[in-house]
Amino acid sequence: MIMMIEQFIFEFFAAIGTIAFAVSGAFKGIRHRLDVLGVLVLAFVTAIGGGLVRDALLHRTPAVFIDIWPALFALVGCLLALLSNMLSKERILSWTNPESRTFLILDAIGLAAFTVTGAKLGAVSGLNIFGIILLAAITGVGGGVIRDMLVGEIPLVLNADFYATATLIGGFVFGVLYMYNFATPWPSILSFIVTLSLRLLAIWRGWKLPVL
Repeated sequence: MIMMIEQFIFEFFAAIGTIAFAVSGAFKGIRHRLDVLGVLVLAFVTAIGGGLVRDALLHRTPAVFIDIWPALFALVGCLLALLSNMLSKERILSWTNPESRTFLILDAIGLAAFTVTGAKLGAVSGLNIFGIILLAAITGVGGGVIRDMLVGEIPLVLNADFYATATLIGGFVFGVLYMYNFATPWPSILSFIVTLSLRLLAIWRGWKLPVL
């Protein structure tokens, strides 16, 4: 029963993160006036890029190559963005602005969900607390980094207010709770809540790390 709950929680966060990141990637493609194929490519690399890097580090066959669901969830996110664009083109252009609250909130949801999936896979692979935190961060920010580089922007993780910091703290929360044997699904749920809350508070309050 516990194993079933763990698997459901993992798949739930993977689905939420994939859809949210796919929408944010498609939004950015629309803002840069890419064609339909370009929007699809940007949506897919945002949604699965972090997972590909994570799985490569763990010497795992990437999930997207053996399970159809990640690709389907990414396609759903892309179609949602394209549908929104067709229904309200002027409004969608404001949503896709990198400073748009809609874009940032969707990106925050993807960040929090993938922080959980990265931390979880790191933990079950036997990594120490440092490895869990690092894998959570890579999974959370990897797709967004590829997305921004493809459209010639400085990756959000390098200049956004409290972005990578949120996923690092979320990974730490998961790692500590997991190592102290907190019951499933509390490490995943609390890690998601902490990461998402910190990122949303940063957006709302304008929190920024010191600039040198």
